[in-house]
Amino acid sequence: MTKAIDRSPARNVSMPDDGPRRALDDMVSDQVTLMTLLAESAPASQVFAVAESIARRASSASMGDSLRERTLRLKDLLDRRARRDRDLSALFDTAKDLASLKDITAILTSIAARCRELLGSDLAYLSLIDESGTETSIRVTDGAISPRLKNLRLPIDIGVGGPVALTGMSHQSSDYLRDERLAHDPVVDAAVAAEGIKAILGVPLKVSGSLIGILFAAHRSQRSFAADEVEVLSSLATLAALAIEKTQLLDRSREALAEIESAHAVTIEHQAAIDRGAAAHELFTAIIFRGGGLEELTAALYDVLGIPAVILDADGELLASAGFPQRPENLPRVRSRDPEAGTPQTDREGGWTVVPIDAVHDRLGALALSHPEPLSDVDGRIAARAATVAALLLFWRRSVAEMCDRDRSAFLIEVVSRPAGVKPAHLPPADFSTLPDGGDWRVYAIRSEAADRRLLSVLSRRLGSQHVMHVRYADELVVAFWSPAPALSAADLAPRLAAELEADVTIGEATSAGGLAGLRDAYEEASMCLNVLRTLGRRRTGADRTRLGVAGLLLSDSRDLNSFVTNQIGPVLEYDRRRGTELTVTLDAYFRTNRSLNETAHTIRVHPNTVTQRLARIDNLLGADWRDGTSSLNVQLSLLIHAVVGHLDTG
Repeated sequence: MTKAIDRSPARNVSMPDDGPRRALDDMVSDQVTLMTLLAESAPASQVFAVAESIARRASSASMGDSLRERTLRLKDLLDRRARRDRDLSALFDTAKDLASLKDITAILTSIAARCRELLGSDLAYLSLIDESGTETSIRVTDGAISPRLKNLRLPIDIGVGGPVALTGMSHQSSDYLRDERLAHDPVVDAAVAAEGIKAILGVPLKVSGSLIGILFAAHRSQRSFAADEVEVLSSLATLAALAIEKTQLLDRSREALAEIESAHAVTIEHQAAIDRGAAAHELFTAIIFRGGGLEELTAALYDVLGIPAVILDADGELLASAGFPQRPENLPRVRSRDPEAGTPQTDREGGWTVVPIDAVHDRLGALALSHPEPLSDVDGRIAARAATVAALLLFWRRSVAEMCDRDRSAFLIEVVSRPAGVKPAHLPPADFSTLPDGGDWRVYAIRSEAADRRLLSVLSRRLGSQHVMHVRYADELVVAFWSPAPALSAADLAPRLAAELEADVTIGEATSAGGLAGLRDAYEEASMCLNVLRTLGRRRTGADRTRLGVAGLLLSDSRDLNSFVTNQIGPVLEYDRRRGTELTVTLDAYFRTNRSLNETAHTIRVHPNTVTQRLARIDNLLGADWRDGTSSLNVQLSLLIHAVVGHLDTG
């Protein structure tokens, strides 16, 4: 076992004259003790006590003084090396801690705390220079007792930081508030006074040679900072600057990566947009080459963009739609083309994006997409391309329709204007020769305040027939059409057209049972019905000859009494014939007795209740209005004709 060393100061004992060896051993023992104390960094009081004991036994006073001086210097050197080792170890630990931090605030907070730990200061704080380079702001503090210092902004040339910023080197003040070498600011001085700060040391924070901030250590007592403290704080500032630079590089790397990812996403989106555009181009081109229609075009556009779309004609009428669960409502307006406006522009109207569909000098309609936000540039270009294709389809359809209309109109105008008995020189349009058997040609003679183009557009939708001819003749719009199914009568059609067009529409109607050969006679009858309606002041209505009653009978050249009676009271006559009843007799007696129930019952010798029951049956057969106005007159006249011409065939 190693023998324990006695570190107590050597006793000053006198040596006997015969003990030089013992004295030498004691001196060697004291020297060993001194070296051991120095090696173990013992307190200075113990080291100097042993050194003093040895010095007193020196052979001369100068030798003793030399021993004291050398021991002091050695002790100071060893203490400084020990402090350096501790500081280096602490700095190494600081570097490891900073390396693990990625947030700038966390790094600054760690630096301030480690600064107080290494220097044993009362306060540590760190300020960063703003982008303008004229001000600094204190970002973090450690050991502060007042809130004034934190987030304090001060000019870069104020206080201890001024010389640091100016020279890029450390600077200190042993008594800041009384230091006249420094530039002072009342707000800064008030914050320093609130903290009770006296001594301040500041060292620069540099990144790539540029000053980014200043690290401060402060005491609340007056003192000067030793060179090794300045060195330690400077080393800590260097580590801090490296950590800040690393964090800034990481932030810039993240930003660059985010920009790359964003650019990549934009590239992918752009490529997807290009792919959508190419797909749309192929779809639209195929539609054109195979002669597709507007419905197919809107369906293709919806497939590409996923946005519901409609195509409207120049009057705002719906021509095609796709992507809607039912017929879309609240359609946007189709604005008239302004020849001075130049290239037509896409508009927003409510939740619609409206793309004009134009020919060279004419607006054919609009393509509208239902979307809450404006279209992206790529989607807008696809929609514009679809509008161009729609313009081609509409222009082609209009050209074909106009060509067909010209042929049909030429035939119809010759039919209605030629003298009676003269055959038209033009042959009927070729597509009429393929019409199946069954169905009649109807002729409308129309007067309206609405424009012909708009009237014909609305009328075409109502008729639902592709076999239509029209021509403007004698201030009337003459429309002839063939339909295999029953069409709306003029009486039903006129008020509907008037409501939709918001204009008067009056229609005279006739039917040509003889096909195209009977069109001229049908036109003359329809035109006469129209004139009667207008003479009677009946606007927004329509009628054929049978609905005009006595006026219709007067219009007939053949005075077709059979048809007149059948149209007015035919259901009553047929009911009597099949059932053997006397509704006709009751009806005649009812009018002859001036509509008196009792007189009617007395005349035909039945109970008044029976008369009431028979009149109710007549209501069911003729309609409740047979007793009123013109209808009543027509019924009475029919009864008179039926009585005079008893041989009329009521079947």
